[in-house]
Amino acid sequence: MGAYSPAPVVTQDVHDRVMREVIYPTVRGMAAEGNTYTGFLYAGLMIDSTGAPKVIEYNCRFGDPETQPIMMRLQSDLVELCQAAIAGKLDQVESKWDPRASIGVVLAAGGYPGDYTKGEVISGLPTQESAGQKVFHAGTETQGDQVVTNGGRVLCATALGNTVLEAQQRAYQLADQIHWNGMFCRRDIGYRAIAREQAK
Repeated sequence: MGAYSPAPVVTQDVHDRVMREVIYPTVRGMAAEGNTYTGFLYAGLMIDSTGAPKVIEYNCRFGDPETQPIMMRLQSDLVELCQAAIAGKLDQVESKWDPRASIGVVLAAGGYPGDYTKGEVISGLPTQESAGQKVFHAGTETQGDQVVTNGGRVLCATALGNTVLEAQQRAYQLADQIHWNGMFCRRDIGYRAIAREQAK
């Protein structure tokens, strides 16, 4: 129901361990079996108290809602990065990142993940993009001049901040401007990252 980037739990040691124990062996294993792969490889991981990565899932796509905060931080052209990957030249380009924290809060339809109503009129959507804030659409469609719900995870209110707390406050400020009948969101997205940040 939300995500943040970067994840404070992923220290340099944890990053190195994930690459060494999960990512590199996976890619090498696919290649050894004759299944070379070019594209997005999303590893859903849990990091235990010792920093050990546990694989929950792999997807050959972006994660949702994990991608929205990451895209807020990406300063490079995503298309150019994709084209470099397709051409086998990804190692020749460098991606640029905004150093700030980003949080995305999913705005969901009432009843989700169970039964939910479609076609609810959404109000309060920003008419202009403001710096460091963006609403990503997922389960929406247009009917005439109105935007209406058309899925369970409807929108993701996402914001950048100098701290995780600031990003959270800005994401919820954006989310609180948007309304439709039955809309809900979790109010605790990023609380662990904020606690880690404040403990430093």
